[in-house]
Amino acid sequence: MKESHKDCIIEVQELMVAINETIAKYGLEEEVVVALAVGFLNLEDPSITPESKEVTVGMNLLSSITVEDEDELDDVLSYVADAYKIEQENDPSNINYWINRMNNNGDVN
Repeated sequence: MKESHKDCIIEVQELMVAINETIAKYGLEEEVVVALAVGFLNLEDPSITPESKEVTVGMNLLSSITVEDEDELDDVLSYVADAYKIEQENDPSNINYWINRMNNNGDVN
């Protein structure tokens, strides 16, 4: 693992702890849902899967999840997926942005 990854992981971990401490400081543990994940890709050590011949890389993942139950987790993950799709639809660097504009009679010229 690169030294910069190690340093950043430590700092992100401290921030995650600080978020949870801040929530506790205000006594909001029962009123806050937390789903935070930060992944660090190990691009220096790719591998190829024998079955599919796909190149894969490892990842160090930090996560903090505070939910009532799996149903609440499903709701949060569904929201994250929907928010991602909306973000992609509104990103001019994504080809779907332009396709959607043209399909909605948005004249690009």
